[in-house]
Amino acid sequence: MSPRPEARSSLEQAIWSRLEAIVDPCSRASGAPAGLVSMGLVGGVTVDERPDGAHVDVTLYITEPGCIMGALFQLTAERDLIELPGVTQVKVGIDYSHVWGPEQMTPEYRQRLADMRACRRTRALEVDDSVRRRRGL
Repeated sequence: MSPRPEARSSLEQAIWSRLEAIVDPCSRASGAPAGLVSMGLVGGVTVDERPDGAHVDVTLYITEPGCIMGALFQLTAERDLIELPGVTQVKVGIDYSHVWGPEQMTPEYRQRLADMRACRRTRALEVDDSVRRRRGL
């Protein structure tokens, strides 16, 4: 996948940051917005330094076979990455054969999502208790 963050070049760090800035709309709709990296949707990044500049190759995943966001992720990543200084070519592909699972999310995002869901459950129970008290149940 990716080298440890401290082992990445500054260009690689910028690439991963740009990919993280692309937010998955389903995560936003769930109330816990996350970028492609946090969602585990970046399969790999290769940077080939050449005399004419860096050639960047990115593999993205989608969460479900029918996900319609893949093309938007692809176009957005291509647009955002080609703007990086020193990058002269960007190729972003989607691996439709990859089977994504929530375990591929970063541990930090999984924890944030779990905390958010726990908060929602607590709030739902509080509302339910309040309704029962008003109804005298």
